Amino acid sequence: MTNVRERLFEVFSELKNEGHTQVKIAEALGITQGAISAYIRGDSQISSPVATLIEIRFGYRKEWLLNGELPKKVDQISKKAVSEDVEFTRKILKDPELKEILQAILELKKSERDRLFSVIRGFLGI
Repeated sequence: MTNVRERLFEVFSELKNEGHTQVKIAEALGITQGAISAYIRGDSQISSPVATLIEIRFGYRKEWLLNGELPKKVDQISKKAVSEDVEFTRKILKDPELKEILQAILELKKSERDRLFSVIRGFLGI
């Protein structure tokens, strides 16, 4: 059985073979290239959030990265769905007014939300 460092090395080697550089990988994960190097050298342990990002961005399962649990990669349909959800969430978070409104909607009682959704659907014609 391999350890976390060996599995990370395997991931980064495969990504390199696909044309990804450490810089590109770091940018996709929102971390530094130095952090990638530290993971590969074993100087730093990968965190659960970074493992989750690797799963979302590149398809290598968090459970496999951290614990060696197979399968190694998520299926493409799951990866695409998660990636789309992450991008949608980012769009919401970039708009403070939309974020505030959605938070307020989530605090409504279900019956109030249902009424609001009915009004919104009527307004949007959906």
